[in-house]
Amino acid sequence: MNPEGEPMTVGVAGVYQQLRAHLAYLKLGTAAEELPGVLEAARTESLTPTAVLERLLGLEVAATEARKLTTRLCFASLPAPWRLEELDYDASPSLDKSLINDLASLRFLDQASNVLLIGPPGVGKTHIAIGLARAAIEAGYRTY
Repeated sequence: MNPEGEPMTVGVAGVYQQLRAHLAYLKLGTAAEELPGVLEAARTESLTPTAVLERLLGLEVAATEARKLTTRLCFASLPAPWRLEELDYDASPSLDKSLINDLASLRFLDQASNVLLIGPPGVGKTHIAIGLARAAIEAGYRTY
């Protein structure tokens, strides 16, 4: 049976298997796994060949990006999963929210500038540092 639910002819089955083999050889594992579903969607939604390729490659790109993000997060060895969005400004009213938002833009990375967090214990320095590292990781940078 082919992904459309119809019996495959020898020629169609051969082409389908060859396509899966090509995807596996090119190490496009997600595309190979998702091929039957994409072909079924192509049939039911009357997708053009270009749309089928875009959908198939889009799934592969998303899987690759997810793997890369996981690798960068593992490499960073962050001690906590904190994000800047979770920072409690009410607990530390001395924090300048506009400055934190400016740092969150990661502009300092493009300018090759340093960020120095100074303050007494308990004001959120570690949270800010981890949040900036996580934002950089999600933007595609490697951090440690």
